[in-house]
Amino acid sequence: MKLPPPPAADAEVQFRVAYVTMRKQWACYKTVLLFLSMKDEIDTEPLVKAAFEDKKAVFVPKIIGNSLHFFRIADLNSLETGAFDVREPRGGVELTDKDFPVYIVTPGLAFDRNGRRLGRGKGYYDRFFAEIDQRGLSYLSVGLCSTERIVDEVPSTAFDKKMDVVIAVGSPVF
Repeated sequence: MKLPPPPAADAEVQFRVAYVTMRKQWACYKTVLLFLSMKDEIDTEPLVKAAFEDKKAVFVPKIIGNSLHFFRIADLNSLETGAFDVREPRGGVELTDKDFPVYIVTPGLAFDRNGRRLGRGKGYYDRFFAEIDQRGLSYLSVGLCSTERIVDEVPSTAFDKKMDVVIAVGSPVF
């Protein structure tokens, strides 16, 4: 599947659209898990800043071995470059069951209108979702992308996690 290039829109404009779209659900959660963008993804740094302004507990991912772990950060200065040249927490307190329910903003190369997500093929997020599902923890999974990343159908298996909500910047939520 050939994907379009990342959107050229200003990051602040992207943020405003995404934040306004998800504000009602966002307000219901004290804890948010946010991915830190790769170059071909929507810039989530403004969302991280908004979470701090909204007094949310902010957790960001770090790959440890074959697993995705989330650590609380106090600011964007507590990050370093990690696996796959992605910024990740330098330290911090790891997410525990007592931090749930959580609002999880999830990356994807593409999403379809049924909430299916195409990741980068390593399965980190799918394994993370399976783990928290198995423990019966409450969360809202939110896929975030640009409208160019919405496709008719994403190939998926029973192991792939379907998003509760997909927010495509520049289009309505579905």
